[in-house]
Amino acid sequence: MINRETTNNSKYDIGEELTDRTLANGDNWKIVSVNETKKIYGTGYYYVGKGTSLENYGETKYDWIINYNTGEIEKLPEEGYTKLVYGDNLAVTDGIVLNVDPINMGDSNSWGEGVTVYGIQEGDGYGWNKTEFKLDGVNDYIEVYQPDEVNIGEGITFEIYCRSEENGTIEILGKTIKNPEVLWSNKFRARFIQEKNAFRCCMSGYPSMSDWFASAQNSHWIEKEIGEDFKGEDGGYLTMTADIQNNKVALYWEGNFIGETTCSHEWMINGGLTDNSIPFTVGLVVSGTEYTEIYSEMDLYACRLYNKVLTSDEVKANYDKTVAYHNVLVQSQKEDGEN
Repeated sequence: MINRETTNNSKYDIGEELTDRTLANGDNWKIVSVNETKKIYGTGYYYVGKGTSLENYGETKYDWIINYNTGEIEKLPEEGYTKLVYGDNLAVTDGIVLNVDPINMGDSNSWGEGVTVYGIQEGDGYGWNKTEFKLDGVNDYIEVYQPDEVNIGEGITFEIYCRSEENGTIEILGKTIKNPEVLWSNKFRARFIQEKNAFRCCMSGYPSMSDWFASAQNSHWIEKEIGEDFKGEDGGYLTMTADIQNNKVALYWEGNFIGETTCSHEWMINGGLTDNSIPFTVGLVVSGTEYTEIYSEMDLYACRLYNKVLTSDEVKANYDKTVAYHNVLVQSQKEDGEN
């Protein structure tokens, strides 16, 4: 039974008290964010979860938000909200190789053991600006080496949450040899074509044998229209999984499953995906008939790489928590600027 005694200011102590994420509150904060509307409940509100025992009433059948001062009572949508508390992980941690998220974005040394950021210069207006990490599209990129002792036997998951005004192509992930004197071509590359609202991927020079084939002339590329892009005010959130045991590539947009395709095993493994001596790169790929370094400008809100294939539930949970925390960060930054 939750204590229902009246306090000195006539509030009931029923439920969990919520607290805004502010500088003054430090690490003592707890919020609830509604996923669809992005409304955030903090100081002044209480969270009453389903199954809470109320004297003379029994157990609650739904999740509720209550403000005892104003009398406001809101029923929360089932599985349509996110509760965040200081110290929470925003994502699955098992198998993570690169972790850039709203919690640790300001410290690139915390992104992963084999992670290096290139191109950012102090005072150039790029890098971390308290709500996102900006890449300039000129020479900024993130390099990720997989630890030598860890093999990609199952596959990978890559998720990127960003906004970009690029009208052409966003180079989101690649296996990159940044040296024209070495065999650099036909390596793994994943990109997003803004004008087509489409994901495109080449994993090697072999034919993909996929029903997502890009064209007869480009049988080593797959392409899948998403119907959305990264240009909107809130950007976009794309997740891809490459399952090399079952030879499948799957896509998710904003945590929701888009589709899956079966590919040739040779296509999936012969472009360096499992070669730890070749780093992954975010924001840069090497491509073209002649050696060409292609960079992409973007505001990065979150970016993660796993050496495992996440489940659909894990993909959705990562999305919900990450977007909720980003929205809290943006709101806090706005309020701090107004004060």
